[in-house]
Amino acid sequence: MINDPNPNIENTISGQTIIDDGPKLGFLEVFHGILTNPQKTFEELYKEDTFTILIYGVLAVFLSNFGKVDPENLNLLNLLGVQLIGFISWFSVGLFIIFFSTVFKTPNNNLARLLGFTGLSNIPYLLMAPIGLISHFYFNVFDFIEVIIAIWSFILFWIALARSFQLEAWRVFLMAIIPFLLGIFLFTFLIANLLGMLFSTIFMKQ
Repeated sequence: MINDPNPNIENTISGQTIIDDGPKLGFLEVFHGILTNPQKTFEELYKEDTFTILIYGVLAVFLSNFGKVDPENLNLLNLLGVQLIGFISWFSVGLFIIFFSTVFKTPNNNLARLLGFTGLSNIPYLLMAPIGLISHFYFNVFDFIEVIIAIWSFILFWIALARSFQLEAWRVFLMAIIPFLLGIFLFTFLIANLLGMLFSTIFMKQ
C-alpha cells in the first residue's frame, strides 16, 4: 500500500480505489468520548495521524481556557491573559514530560501526540464556562464544582499520558513522580544549605 501525503486524493492500486477520508473521529466525537469513555477514546485517537491529534489538543486548550476565566473579572485583558498562560503552561508541561521520557527511554514518546492528548484532558474545564454564568448567585456551588472539575481533569491527564506512551498508568506515575521527588529533594537541600550559611554567619558575628 502506498502512503499518499494528501489524504483527499484517491489512489488506485490493483484496480481498487482507496479513499482516505481524513480523521475517523471528529472533534465533537472526541469531546463527547473524553467526557464519557476516555480510555476507549484515547485508544481510538491513537490511531489518528499526529497532526490531527495536535489540532484537537490546541482546540481543546483554547476552549477550556474560557472555563478558567474568573467570572468576577470577566474582561478582554483577563481573557487574553488566561489564554496566554494556559497555552504556555500546556506546552511547558509537554516539553518537561517529553524530556524525562527521553531520559528514561520511554517508548512512543511523540511530542505532538502527547500535547494533543494532554490538551484534550482539559476538556472538563469547558463545562465551567456556563456554570460561571450563575456563580454570582451560588458562589459555594461554583467553588465546589471547580474542585470536582480540577480532579476530573487531573485523572484525565494521567489517562492521557498512559495512552500516549501506551504504558500502564502506574509506570507513567513513576516516570512523573521521580523527577517531582528529585525536585523536592534538591529544593530542600538548597534551603538547608542556605539556612546553614545564614546561621553560621550570625554565630560568627557573635
